[in-house]
Amino acid sequence: MIHEKLQALALASPILVAALAPDTAEACPYNGCKNFDFWTDLAPVNAAKIPTDGVLVLQGTHEGGADQDWLEKIDLSVTKDGQPIAGALEATSQHGVLIWRPAAPWEPGTTLQMTGKVNNQEFDDYYNCADMEIPFASDLVIDSEPGAPLGEVELTGVVEHESLPEVTLETLACCPGADPNQGYADCDGSENIYWNDDTCAPTMARGYLDVALTGTPATTGPAAQQVVYRLKVDGAVHSAGLTPDFHVRDDAPVCAVVEAEDLASGAVTVGAEQCFGQDLAAVLGPQPLDPTEKLDCPLQQCEVVMGSWDLTQCTPFETEPSPTTSDTTSDSTTAGEPETGSTGVTASGEPPDSGEPQDGEKGCACAVVPDSGAGLLALVGVLGLARRRRVRR
Repeated sequence: MIHEKLQALALASPILVAALAPDTAEACPYNGCKNFDFWTDLAPVNAAKIPTDGVLVLQGTHEGGADQDWLEKIDLSVTKDGQPIAGALEATSQHGVLIWRPAAPWEPGTTLQMTGKVNNQEFDDYYNCADMEIPFASDLVIDSEPGAPLGEVELTGVVEHESLPEVTLETLACCPGADPNQGYADCDGSENIYWNDDTCAPTMARGYLDVALTGTPATTGPAAQQVVYRLKVDGAVHSAGLTPDFHVRDDAPVCAVVEAEDLASGAVTVGAEQCFGQDLAAVLGPQPLDPTEKLDCPLQQCEVVMGSWDLTQCTPFETEPSPTTSDTTSDSTTAGEPETGSTGVTASGEPPDSGEPQDGEKGCACAVVPDSGAGLLALVGVLGLARRRRVRR
């Protein structure tokens, strides 16, 4: 019955139907597996060659609790010519990564046999989260030499800048009579804002920094596959993995450093800090947009009451005054693009080609890929492609 009413409304007013669409949360699939602790896979990483002073490294997808709790639930045996070799499974600092350490040093130049099985806890078969048993097996080749020493990781990065409109009931400006409202939440819990881009436009954008980071390996040879890399951004752990490749997205300049940990010895090295985005600081974070560039009407903003505008409590929207020739040191222009000034950034988002480092600029081994000067305005223009747009907070 509800679908029939919505179909009838669609014929009469597509915009009205967009506002009356069923709660998105009702359409979100229920993930019963999130209530369970299980592995979906586990396999050796460095079985092809292990240093004589190294460990067997295994990596898998572990959903749920701590790896430490699974050490007694994972069967793993290593044998030579059918004879078992003593050793033990250990958890590591990286979730989903385990190591098997022999009780005595490996015998150089030997080939061993490894078999194992993950015994998942029982869960409702209806959800089909994972197989109850996950077997794995491999030959293990022991190198004739110990692993190479652990060095520091050197970071380089490719930087890109993106500016996106921010749409909330507080950041929209609309023509008289327009009534944007807060819609149903997405599956991730974020609210949707319903508004007509023929009568409303955002007054704010936010500039983001995307940095693709690549680090040099901390060591070479077989030992390279038993290293965990941790990326720290502004002093806090951001992400970690078995390769020194990371991605950072932020609305402000960032400084990053990589720690490398040898899973066999526990040794840790810390690389030199590298900073990214200082030359784009003026176009990162909140940036003003001028809605009068899109709308030709007396704009207003209204008080938000119960998730929508109260049209009885509105005030005129006034744009920020344009900078004069004496304002060349301001952080940004009307469209959120910086003037050339004390920030050392040109209106296109590129640093001036002076050949000298800017004051206060830290070391940066990066390549900057700025967006075009018209990119931000183009984003605003894209908003007019749809009659009704759903935008997250």
